Amino acid sequence: MKMPTMDTEELLLFAKEADESGTTWIQQADYEAEEAIMTDEDLAGREPLQRLRIVVESNGNTKYFESLFSTGAELEELMCELEPVFKKHPKKVLDSDEMDEKIQGLKK
Repeated sequence: MKMPTMDTEELLLFAKEADESGTTWIQQADYEAEEAIMTDEDLAGREPLQRLRIVVESNGNTKYFESLFSTGAELEELMCELEPVFKKHPKKVLDSDEMDEKIQGLKK
C-alpha cells in the first residue's frame, strides 16, 4: 500500500502539475485508532476525531492524502485549502470500504 502524504502543499503541487484532469476520490469518517490513546473520561465533551482520505488520480499517477481533524472548522479550512485540487480533478465520494479497496490497489 502506498503511504499517504499529510502535506497539503504536496497534494496541491501534484494536482497542479498533472497534464490532464482526473478524479479526486474522497472519504470522511470517524477515526478509530488501533489503540486507545485517551480514556473516555478524557474525551468527554469533545467532538470525535475524524479522518479525511483523498486519492487523486490523473494519467495513471496517484497521490494519496490523509488528514485527521476534530472540528467542522478544521475540515472547512482544509477543504478550502484543497479547492484547487477539486476544481481540476472533480471529487467523487466513496464509502469506507470503497476507499479501503482504492488504497489497497495503489502501487507502492
